Amino acid sequence: MENPLQLFFLFILVPVVFLAVQNYRRGKIFRGHLTGSGEGHELFGIFFVKVFLGTLFFCVFLVFSVLALAGISWGTAPEPEDKSGLDIVIAIDVSRSMLATDSPPSRLRAAADISLGLVQSLHRSRFAVVAFKGDALLAIPMTEDRQILDVFFREISPSVVSAPGTNLEAGLGLSINAFPSGIPGHRAIVLLSDGESLSDFPAGSAEKAKKEGIPVYTVGMGGEEGAVIRVEGGGLVSGRDGKPVVTRRSAGILKTIAEVSQGEYFSCDEPGIISRLTQELQDFEASRGRMGFRLAPVRRYRGFLLAGFLFLIAAVLARSIRWKRK
Repeated sequence: MENPLQLFFLFILVPVVFLAVQNYRRGKIFRGHLTGSGEGHELFGIFFVKVFLGTLFFCVFLVFSVLALAGISWGTAPEPEDKSGLDIVIAIDVSRSMLATDSPPSRLRAAADISLGLVQSLHRSRFAVVAFKGDALLAIPMTEDRQILDVFFREISPSVVSAPGTNLEAGLGLSINAFPSGIPGHRAIVLLSDGESLSDFPAGSAEKAKKEGIPVYTVGMGGEEGAVIRVEGGGLVSGRDGKPVVTRRSAGILKTIAEVSQGEYFSCDEPGIISRLTQELQDFEASRGRMGFRLAPVRRYRGFLLAGFLFLIAAVLARSIRWKRK
């Protein structure tokens, strides 16, 4: 049933029945004065039957009309489904290690530029954005609005998420749940991170992505040789020993996420990274086909409308046709 709230209109039967009873009483009194006869007279019998049948048929008409509005359905039937276009969740690591400058001008800025390139290249796709470090945030729900995506990626910073650390499990888990439910289309996740994580390997989320047919395309940010982390003001992030922290790209965990989810791993320093990633996503869309079928509930409103119309005609005829004595 598509619109169950429409069933409240059935309460209109109460005033309809009440008005019908009042109309019958007034008619009975009028005919009594007109004919000078009592209730046992044949005219009263005919009058009662006409009012009763007319009211009954009109009430049944109202019931069927409300059921039609409620969108009652039963059974299923295959119907074509347009699956063209991609729904893509961009999961971007905004942890402090992403401020390292081994992917100039910084890992975070390079990741944002790659994200902008995807948004500008995949014109028929919709995007959502998940920002994560110690926790994850759905920064932008699924949208076709390129302007808001452009503004977000140009202004992105670690302050988007307050929780410290890096939690790949939180970022990937929220990305899977960021897709709108019940909406057709192909789904994919693009995860941009240096791979450093203080949490366990996100095996559960990677397996869930595979089960739901959502490949995760991972992009490793930074270099394997390592770099220091510069914060605002030019200072360096230091460890407990007072020495500058050196952060390195951990490609292994990103490759495993891509492999488990049947996606692909890319390195940010590969030539033409945006073009390659765009082509991979387009190939994924093409491999799934653009048209499919799904089982949809069969709406039965036409039958209710036809039955209601017939009872409306019967209500009119019951009151208007002259009943003759045999």
